[in-house]
Amino acid sequence: MGSVELLAFTDKGQRLAETIKERLELENTHVNRVFGLKEFMPVVFHKGNVIVFVGAVGIAVRAIAPLIAHKTTDPAVLVVDELGKFVIPILSGHIGGANDFADKLARILGAVPVITTATDLNHVFSVDSFAVKNNYEIKNTEHIKTISGQLLNRHEVGLCTDFEILGDLPKNIILKQSGKVGIYISSKRDYPFEKTLHLMPKKFHFGIGARKNTEELDLEEFFLRTLIEYNIPMECVGSISSIDLKKDEKAILSLADKYHIQFITYSKDELGKYDSRFSQSDFVKSITGVGNVCETSAFLSSKMGNLVCKKKRLNGMTIAVFEEVWRVSFENQDARD
Repeated sequence: MGSVELLAFTDKGQRLAETIKERLELENTHVNRVFGLKEFMPVVFHKGNVIVFVGAVGIAVRAIAPLIAHKTTDPAVLVVDELGKFVIPILSGHIGGANDFADKLARILGAVPVITTATDLNHVFSVDSFAVKNNYEIKNTEHIKTISGQLLNRHEVGLCTDFEILGDLPKNIILKQSGKVGIYISSKRDYPFEKTLHLMPKKFHFGIGARKNTEELDLEEFFLRTLIEYNIPMECVGSISSIDLKKDEKAILSLADKYHIQFITYSKDELGKYDSRFSQSDFVKSITGVGNVCETSAFLSSKMGNLVCKKKRLNGMTIAVFEEVWRVSFENQDARD
């Protein structure tokens, strides 16, 4: 998640926003006293952010209307009235997480969450919410509506996957290899249904080492060549990781930002625990305090998964790839899912 931006327009609204910030106990939370919405909204209207208007719904609707693009890229937007009685998600309820965040706000305020999405109201499996919570990239998003419509009308929806399934299938989800409408969970680019909603698991984790001031284009080219060499879809990249000394390395940050990939860093102590597993470089250790960065960080990010690409070197850069052991889990799903 990005930042939580609390927008207040009056003294009373600001006091409530400060209370919300205090009770949320989330590090990247900001209270904004806003006087010029037209100038302010483009600054915070980014995917991953949660925007909470403390005030009237009408103000929020007018402010976000010119910026709304697509359900896969719009941020979560909610409204809380100044008395803190109601919490209303108005944009990106599932993919952006506005509905879940509304529940969280309502609990800490003792307020009523006003959820209006049909799948939530009817306790029907929400495929887009499931995808976000379980780290899938959604392809063919136009079929989200088709899947939801089928389930709301109590019609069967097919499910095809090459992964082990944990837990009971949601109601009216049926295992099928083909059909008219269905969900396909795989890293392969196939379409077994006439209308296929494709969920691609973000199961490949890239560990990267790079000398200081590595050229951005050099690292990007190295990364893309590795994808091609190992036949890894970009949609299935779950993370890029490195040592915390590289947390501000421009080339790595640029790569992660350009392709919307999570960037994770580990301390030398966290990496050093696994020295015996991977080959060690005295040179790297003299600089970072640990003898292997790329393989160890990818290993940790993959939850100790399987090696796909052993450490590769190119002009002061290293890359390694591990694959997370993946299962399709319907266990512990929220009742609305």
